[in-house]
Amino acid sequence: MVPASVTKQLVTSLMVFSALSLGGCVSDLKVPELPEMPSLPNLSLTRETPAPLLVAPLREARLAIPASGRITVQQNDTLYGLAARYRVTPQSIITGNGLTFPFLLDAGQDLGLTPPRTHTVKPGESIYSLSQRYAVSQYQIAELNELSEPYELTNGQVLALPETQDFTILEGVSLQNVPQDTQVSTPLKTTTASAPKKPTKRIVAPALNGAGFTWPLSGEIITEFGPAAKGVHNDGVNIAAAAGSPVTVSAPGTVAYIGRELKTFGTLVLVKHEGGLITAYAHLDGLSVTEGQVLGAGSLIGQVGMTGRVTSPQLHFEIRKSRTPVNPRDLIS
Repeated sequence: MVPASVTKQLVTSLMVFSALSLGGCVSDLKVPELPEMPSLPNLSLTRETPAPLLVAPLREARLAIPASGRITVQQNDTLYGLAARYRVTPQSIITGNGLTFPFLLDAGQDLGLTPPRTHTVKPGESIYSLSQRYAVSQYQIAELNELSEPYELTNGQVLALPETQDFTILEGVSLQNVPQDTQVSTPLKTTTASAPKKPTKRIVAPALNGAGFTWPLSGEIITEFGPAAKGVHNDGVNIAAAAGSPVTVSAPGTVAYIGRELKTFGTLVLVKHEGGLITAYAHLDGLSVTEGQVLGAGSLIGQVGMTGRVTSPQLHFEIRKSRTPVNPRDLIS
């Protein structure tokens, strides 16, 4: 059965048409011309010219959530645009700010955002212990949460955790076909509390025809392994040298990873050695290796630079057993 409303519309239309016909106005009616449909691209395999390339719009530029967790809505901001920009879910913005349908935002509106990764500080924790737990840089944690020196934490403090990691690739690096000649036979040295400490030399240099690990360049150690200034922990040593000085591999191994433009370490090279040992070379300038390359003793890795978070030419050098940092002085005399 046809609804009464539809029947009424049909009757009204017929009455108008009849009136126009009786008045001889049908011939004067102008029927609007329909616009031409755009021609569709020929996507068949028989086309003679390449199909047109449609460029997709740029994605939202990614921004870090401020340490305060608050942002100010800008002109033309939308719920989904903000979610993409700060890498949070639209639902978290809606729930956290009590937004209602249709979720329209006003310029100048204040919104709270919840970081996707957080940690609640417990007694005895430090940014160093958290950096080891989550495999992120201490500097990343401090910068993201706007912590000031000496970076002391309070019980119950909620910290945002970086989404990117500097040294996660140090754990579980899997390389195939690692040749047997990359074996390093030097055992880890142990120290006793009663043993007198030998004076540590500041100037180091690669050993000639030495077995095991050796210093990767000639220079002065300006930052030792362990607790460093500004309340952070140095997981290696920093060796000052002239820009462009050659950096050689500390022991035979295989290049496991090359990172560039890392916020803390700049240009970074990781080399995997026998026995789960990994060496790291950071703040490099030029590179002479590629990932997967097998390096013999004394092979050139690159040149000293000042990429990353440093203000003078130097090399940050680490030795790790899986993810545990080892003092290079325990392996290198």
